[in-house]
Amino acid sequence: MAIAKVLTRQHAGLNSTLVTIEIDISQGLPSFTLIGLSSAASRGIRARVRSAIINSGYHFPAKKMTLSLTPDEDVNEGNNYDLPIAIAILIASGQVISRRKEGYEYYSGLSLEGSLSSCKGAISAIIAAIGVNHCIIVPESAYIPELNFNRESIIYAQNLKQVCRYLQGELPVPARHVIPASNTPPLLGNDLQTIAGQYYSKRALEIAAAGGHSLLMIGPPGTGKTSLAFCLPGLLPDLTQQERLELAQVVNLTTGHIDLPLSRPFRAPHHSITAAGLIGSIHPSSLGEITLAHQGVLFLDELLEFNRKTLDALRTPVELGYVALSRAKKHVIYPARFQLVAAMNLPLSYGLSDSRRCRSKYISNKLERSISAALTDRFQLSIEVTAPSKELMQSKGESSLEVRNRVVIARRVQLQRQGMENALLCTNGISRYCAISSDDSNWLCGCLEKLSLSHRAFLHILRIARTIADLQNDTEISRTSLQEALSYRYADRISQYLTQLYE
Repeated sequence: MAIAKVLTRQHAGLNSTLVTIEIDISQGLPSFTLIGLSSAASRGIRARVRSAIINSGYHFPAKKMTLSLTPDEDVNEGNNYDLPIAIAILIASGQVISRRKEGYEYYSGLSLEGSLSSCKGAISAIIAAIGVNHCIIVPESAYIPELNFNRESIIYAQNLKQVCRYLQGELPVPARHVIPASNTPPLLGNDLQTIAGQYYSKRALEIAAAGGHSLLMIGPPGTGKTSLAFCLPGLLPDLTQQERLELAQVVNLTTGHIDLPLSRPFRAPHHSITAAGLIGSIHPSSLGEITLAHQGVLFLDELLEFNRKTLDALRTPVELGYVALSRAKKHVIYPARFQLVAAMNLPLSYGLSDSRRCRSKYISNKLERSISAALTDRFQLSIEVTAPSKELMQSKGESSLEVRNRVVIARRVQLQRQGMENALLCTNGISRYCAISSDDSNWLCGCLEKLSLSHRAFLHILRIARTIADLQNDTEISRTSLQEALSYRYADRISQYLTQLYE
C-alpha cells in the first residue's frame, strides 16, 4: 500500500481555499475512485491524467487507486485538479521521488499530451499561496507581466515531465517563457469630438469620470445618449496596480487565458437580461455583469425596458461595491465596484400642455412599473439630453484626450487627499473632505426643502461639488460648485412632475 498527499486550491469568488488530495494505491482490480467530485468529473479527470502520464513517459498504475479531496464540502469542479492528481499518482507509485515535499501547491490542468493547460482561478491561487509562504506550480499562461509577481515561490511550468524533474532536483526552476502581449490597443470608445454640441452633457460626463459618479441620462430618442456613454471609457484614467490585480482575478474566473494589456471593462447588457445574469449566481463560472464590469463601466441602455426586479437587484451592490450571494449552504462574495451609467428615453409629450396629460399618465405608469424611485435616487448625476441646435452642431468642442488630462489630475488629487474617488466617500468622509460654509449650508438646506430632495441626494450633491472643485483645482467648495452640482438632479424633477399628475 502506498499513500501520498499533495496540495491544491479551489476558488470561491476571489478567495482561494486550500484543498488536500490524498491517494491510496493498493492491490486489487484496477479502479479509479475520486471522493469529493461527481462521477462525470471523476471520469474526465481520469481520462486526462491517464493520457498525460503515459504521454510524458511514465506508466499509469493498473491497481486500485482511491483519491480523496478534503475538505470534501463545496469542492468546485474544474480541470485545476489534473496536475496535483497526476503528481500524487506518480509519487505514490514510486515513479517520482520528490525532494521538495513541504509547502508545495499544484494548480493546473493537463492536456492529453502532458502539457500544462490554463485553468480558471490561477491568479487567486497564486495570491493565496504567496500569503501563506507556499510555493505554487502553475502553467505559463498564468504569467502576467503587468501584475509584477516577482516571487521565486511561483513556478511557471510547461509540461508534466518538467514538473517531475524539478521535484526530483534534476532540473532547476523552469525558465519562464514570456507570453507576448497582444498588440491590439484597448478599446477606448468614442471620441467626444465626434458628438456635435451637447456641452452640458459632456460636462456631466467629465464630472462623472473625474469622481467615479454614477450617471443617468434622460431625453427623447436620438439625442446622443448612447454615443455619450461610449465616450466614457476614453475619459477614465489607467488602472492602478491594485485595480489591475483585482481585474485580472475577475477575468481569470471566466477564462484561463487573459488577453493583454488589461484595460477597464465596458459592459452593456441587453434589457432582456435576468437578475441572475446581472448580479450572478452561486455557480463559480456564472459571474454577473456587475462583477464583469468591476473597475470599469456598466451601461444600461433603454432603462425603462429592463425588468423592475432586475434593476432593483442593483441597489445594494451599487453602494457596497460587492454582491453577496447565498444559496442553501453556499455563500460567496463577488466584487462589483463599477461605474453605473444608464440612458432612459422619454417621449416628446413629456412636460407639454394638459391636453397631452392623458398620454403622460401612461408614461408615468410605465415609469412606475419599470424603475423604482429608490434606484433613481442612487444615481449621483442625472441630466436631460436634448437635441442640440443647428448653431451648436457646427462646433465639435474638446477631444476626449483633452478632457481625460483634467480627469487624471482630478483623480490624482482625490487619491492623495482621501485615498479614493469622491463617489466612494462615506458620511464621515463627506463631513471631513466636503465641508462647506455655514451660509452655503443654509442655502443648500433651503434648496433641498424647496425641491423635496432626500438626504441621499444631499450627500450626492456634496460629492459632486467636491469633484467640480477638484476639476477647477479649488481646495474649498464654492457656492458656484454647489449650484452646478444641484443642476445635475434632473431625475428629481421628473419625480415631482409624476407626483403632480396624480394630484
